[in-house]
Amino acid sequence: MANEVNERRWLSVIFCLYFLLAVGYSLLMPIWEAPDEPAHFHLAWYLARKDRYAAEEKNYEATQPRAYYYFASVIIRVLDKIDPRFSDYLHPREYKYNIRIPERRFEWNDENYYFLLGLYMLRWVNILFGAIALWLNWKAFNLIAPGNSWLRLSALALMALTPQYLHIMSSVNNDALGTVAGALLFYLTIRVLKEPTNWLALLAIIFGIILPLTTKLTVLPISAAVLVIVAGKWFFSFRQKRWLIISGFVVLVCAGMLYFFFPETIRTAESEITWRLFGLRKKGVDVEYLKTISNQILQTYWGKVGWLAVGLPAWIVNSLTALGFVGAAIHIYKLIKLKAEETQLTLWAAAFMIAFFTILAVARNGLTTGATQGRLLFPAIGALSILMVSGWHDVLPERHKRNLPMIVIALMFVLNITLWVFGILPVYFQPLLD
Repeated sequence: MANEVNERRWLSVIFCLYFLLAVGYSLLMPIWEAPDEPAHFHLAWYLARKDRYAAEEKNYEATQPRAYYYFASVIIRVLDKIDPRFSDYLHPREYKYNIRIPERRFEWNDENYYFLLGLYMLRWVNILFGAIALWLNWKAFNLIAPGNSWLRLSALALMALTPQYLHIMSSVNNDALGTVAGALLFYLTIRVLKEPTNWLALLAIIFGIILPLTTKLTVLPISAAVLVIVAGKWFFSFRQKRWLIISGFVVLVCAGMLYFFFPETIRTAESEITWRLFGLRKKGVDVEYLKTISNQILQTYWGKVGWLAVGLPAWIVNSLTALGFVGAAIHIYKLIKLKAEETQLTLWAAAFMIAFFTILAVARNGLTTGATQGRLLFPAIGALSILMVSGWHDVLPERHKRNLPMIVIALMFVLNITLWVFGILPVYFQPLLD
């Protein structure tokens, strides 16, 4: 009972810090200073005000899956009934050549920088989505490491307090909904392996098809992992081979229904997938570009915020990446060496597959575009976090394992405050810029 109370206290601390820091990011970062935030908000605003979806000529994000924008438009419609000024779309003069240099990107001033409640409401709703993703990943952690509270709490703390995760979850975008979708698929996959039922597996397959096409296509690698894991489980069980036929039928039915009812969604998804899988940069790929995009992916996973790309120092990002890679490698080695119990080994293998598929997809996407890509790993951030932390937990002496959550919380909290004090406040915080 004491352990349960202690775990609840740790959870309260982690979630309180998550909400505190996420709301802080939402208030410190000026309007439009998050990746593609003006375009994401505009899609929802256009739906609410024009009662139709914006064409691609009007908004370059129009090819994205639409569920988030229909949801966000409901909030804007409600605010419009109170006062339309709360959610008016304002796009001041933009200095397109100021990206990633220490000069103001948008011409905000005392007259045009007013409190757009609609924008902040959507930022705060996304913070709630980020919390739901944390909760779903926590449930998955409980199944993967049921007897190890310190490991689970440390993994949750690493995920919840990663600076870039807090920044993206506190801005207007569909990444937050995609992160929830990824967390749900991760949890369902672990449930299928831990407490196998064919109907739960079928549900995981259905969600695996529907969620990427309705939330964000960055969920596709996790969907692929789900399909491989479930199909593999049924294939190696003679009695369950008939479920492969059933699942194939379900896949066809779901795909057919989506094409019949939402043909535009299928067409735009096909275009996006073709571009990301088979497209390449016009300038080609060379060693210098690979180095640049790799650094950018790492920076925008751990902490590089806003259009001017204020971030954590490179040595901190590289150190965190090295620690994470070493941690995952140590745990995988120990699982193989110690010949862990088969069920538990299968669960860890599933977490690794989800993380690996997502990393491969983001790395491939880096050959197509030079945009900030690290946040595209967030649908699998739960799997990535528990894999990284597990190795740290394995090498700690037994008497110090209970200190790991505090170490992770303290480290990530300090990194966030450092980013605020030396990056966000002097470069972005609007009152200091006026």
